[in-house]
Amino acid sequence: MVKNVLKLPAWLLALDVLGAIIAAVGIFEFIDSGGTGSVVFIVVGFLLMLPLILHILKLLPAENRASEKSDGEH
Repeated sequence: MVKNVLKLPAWLLALDVLGAIIAAVGIFEFIDSGGTGSVVFIVVGFLLMLPLILHILKLLPAENRASEKSDGEH
């Protein structure tokens, strides 16, 4: 039985939750009244969620570049 457990740092999860809450507040505020303050909330919320996304992308398996270079084909 193979266990493939994704372990994420707690601080990244906390940033993601905080970013999601801030983005949601910004979206609700934008729907309600519009304005630049709500856009700032949305952007800051998405920026707070970005480190978790980048961490997950780093964990994806990399392609075997050594075999690609030895073949000589593109």
